[in-house]
Amino acid sequence: MLAAWIETPAKGRNGGPVRAGMWSTVVIGSHPIQDSQRAWLEVSADDHALGLLPAYWIENKAGNSFWYAPVPPQAVGTRLHYRAIVEREEAERGESAYQDTIVRSNLPDRNEGSPFAMPEAEGLVGNRHMTARVDGRGSTYDIYFPTVGLHSNVRPREGDNPQSRSHFRAIIGGLAIGERLDWFTERSAWEAFQQYQGATNLLTTKLRWRHGPIQVLQADFVAMGGCLPLNAGQERSPGQYLKRFFITNEGNEPRFATFGVYVLAEVNGGVGDLGLSWHEIDEVLLAINRGHGHSNRKLARDATVEFALALDGRGRVECEPTGPNEAVLFQSLELPAGQTVTVNLLVSGAFTGWSGDRGTFEHWLRPALNWFRSADLDEVEQESARQWDDFIEPIPDFDFPRPSFAVSLRRSALAMALHADADWGAIASGFDRGLSAYCWPREAIWVGGAFARLGHPDLDRAVYLWLNRVRHRHRPFLYWFQKYAIDGVPEWETPAVDQSAMIPWGLERHYRRTGDRELVASVWSMVEQAANVCCGAPSGHPGLRMLDDLNLLSSAGVGDQIFGAFLYSNVTAVAGLRAAARLATEMGMEESARRWTECADRIWEQGILQEMATVRPGDPRGDDPESGRFYQARRVSQLRGLWTDDPANLIDRSERLEIFMLGLAVPFGLLPASDPRLVRLAESILRCNAALKGDSQVLARADYEPDQVGTSSDSFEVSSIATLWMIRFLIELGRETGQGRHWTRAIGMFEAILGRLSHLGLVLRSSPKGADASGRMVGSGGSAWRLHAMLVETMLDLAGLDYDAPTRRLSLRPVLPGPWPQTGMKQAFPCGRVSYLLQRPIGGRVHHLELKAELKHPVDLEVNLTCPDLKELGPWQSSAPMSEPMFDERTGRVRWSVNLPSGPVEWRWTWG
Repeated sequence: MLAAWIETPAKGRNGGPVRAGMWSTVVIGSHPIQDSQRAWLEVSADDHALGLLPAYWIENKAGNSFWYAPVPPQAVGTRLHYRAIVEREEAERGESAYQDTIVRSNLPDRNEGSPFAMPEAEGLVGNRHMTARVDGRGSTYDIYFPTVGLHSNVRPREGDNPQSRSHFRAIIGGLAIGERLDWFTERSAWEAFQQYQGATNLLTTKLRWRHGPIQVLQADFVAMGGCLPLNAGQERSPGQYLKRFFITNEGNEPRFATFGVYVLAEVNGGVGDLGLSWHEIDEVLLAINRGHGHSNRKLARDATVEFALALDGRGRVECEPTGPNEAVLFQSLELPAGQTVTVNLLVSGAFTGWSGDRGTFEHWLRPALNWFRSADLDEVEQESARQWDDFIEPIPDFDFPRPSFAVSLRRSALAMALHADADWGAIASGFDRGLSAYCWPREAIWVGGAFARLGHPDLDRAVYLWLNRVRHRHRPFLYWFQKYAIDGVPEWETPAVDQSAMIPWGLERHYRRTGDRELVASVWSMVEQAANVCCGAPSGHPGLRMLDDLNLLSSAGVGDQIFGAFLYSNVTAVAGLRAAARLATEMGMEESARRWTECADRIWEQGILQEMATVRPGDPRGDDPESGRFYQARRVSQLRGLWTDDPANLIDRSERLEIFMLGLAVPFGLLPASDPRLVRLAESILRCNAALKGDSQVLARADYEPDQVGTSSDSFEVSSIATLWMIRFLIELGRETGQGRHWTRAIGMFEAILGRLSHLGLVLRSSPKGADASGRMVGSGGSAWRLHAMLVETMLDLAGLDYDAPTRRLSLRPVLPGPWPQTGMKQAFPCGRVSYLLQRPIGGRVHHLELKAELKHPVDLEVNLTCPDLKELGPWQSSAPMSEPMFDERTGRVRWSVNLPSGPVEWRWTWG
């Protein structure tokens, strides 16, 4: 007999009460264990039935199965009335008794509990195994370990909190020269300036004491390369974070000082079997969390995490406990006049994938301490810098009039690398709070694609291997979940179809750039699964399904909380299916290619063009002269976090303007950017943004109401992804129309975004540089994709040089805006190193193009240039005999193609 019960009643985050505005979870038990079982939670909120919510299997234990059912956020005071239902294939059904829970009020935001005012954390250092956040005065804000983001057994106490931590709340240095210890966080005591060492991820903070001739140069980095220590099992130990303090007495007299390090530990969120202890013999402070269990494995910390913090042993070190999880380390120093004294601090991490491990110190940390106190740390620092130099080497070189473009490209590439885990292949969304330090499939695909364009296809390849592994986590569910821990454990199961649809689209991009047929073959079952999701096959979740009468897929949108048949989601499905079909043709699977093409055509022709568009009588393509725009979505649920078929809770057509709708042209290319509907959409977005009365050069948000009423500039925000997406659209629109004003506006918007970057180039500020100090930090919701990858893609779109490996074809489509006299690029492709320089005097008509290459084999070069305001080709000159190119005087487009032989190649052309 099948039995079902509620093992753990509805609980909020970390097992607390259910609070308004936050997800909660119910744990369901069933007996006996059956692989064919499906579990559901039947829920009513007050008198409104929410239906059956899917439950997800956790584990089998003692003859029972356990499942967790996420419950979407509800209003304060709502009575949740729920029971468990378990079914199996023999139509047998088990039901539990009903239980009730009242949703309690959410708590106000907590202020920082530390005894000092922490500035915003901005700097990042890491080695793709460990990531540390460093604030503007050199204080460590948090550490992510054993992955670059959050591991399934490592999580902060409160992921919703913008200041949530995974391991440390603070590691702060200070110096006592007079009566008190002046911590480096104190603005009244220290002036601070921060920058990276060249094109590396080694961060330096220069501190000058306001009360005397003392200067501190602090270097933060995570060791990498062949210099890493070995553990007791002779394995590389990558979790070695170093803070180096170079203290210089610039005065004429020697000084005596005390160096201090304040440590406030919150290892693994500060929940579990904690310990902070000082070992006098080894002079090391150990911060430990040996884990804890929970009936919901997603709330358990079934692991041991331990950190050793030690100074370099150049003098006696003392420790003073100052709280349950905080302490201060002291070391006496003599500062000779005119000389520099170095103090080194190691933060070494150890992780065990089970709780209660007491051997981490001997196995991991003692060997690391011995290495730290015997190694040449100058050489360790130089080797780590060389590793980042090697990473930068394949990055394209630009010849833009604005040198800041190339600087920003390198910094964004380095920042993206800190989000990409070297062991798992996942990419963390961002580090601004605990909810962001996970891997969203869609964001990983975008960032991986940017890596491939930058010359690092290995990081892009790792993303698809990771996506192929994680699909096995929950076999009854066909789709890829919303986000995962870096080690591939599902964290949020909401079904958004674009997360799956982008997989074949991104994989085809990777294949076109690399020709890696072996990768495509090795993950082919993943392509088939993603294509089945896009074809509307039963996904296992009622929120993701094909609406047969509309020929559209309904799922969660990009915002993750609203369900409906979104234009962007269905456009992504069409692009994914067509990419899958092309890959199937490459692999000789014609039947799959035909089936997927037919499904893509159904969604595109019968769904998007006829149903998503604004339809007028007698106008089947939906080109409405009044608005001429596509709808954002059809049948949108008004129940946040829930799907419904109840007409009373549905919006049949959503007219909101969403930046992602421009994806029809960029990047998916299903319609030209010059399509009147997309042009009107872009114009409407820009017009609504202008109504906010803020900065017209940046977009404030990713979606707008079509009849937005202007508000004061005080509420104006900055959306990096919306602004950069619009810039990419305008670049393509200028190419297609030959109207240089689109490029001029795109460059103005791009420079406005760069002008809001912080001086480290990692985050956006609310105000441009020089206006209102540096402005407050803009919440990006994950900067790896929304800022850095999009910034990289935008600059590469401007340069317009790309290579298609399977066809051995080089494509050159550069952008030369009116205010620029030249543009150029140099990059190594699989075919060899290629560079070009396009010049045209400002206000002139004569264009000069020079191309140089060192090719491994012959390639075909296709040149497609748009020259705004060029009405005639003029005298045509080529350094080698060839016919005149094709010229379209309407758009100013010049096109030609040539075959380039292997070896050194140099061509020059002039026209206009």
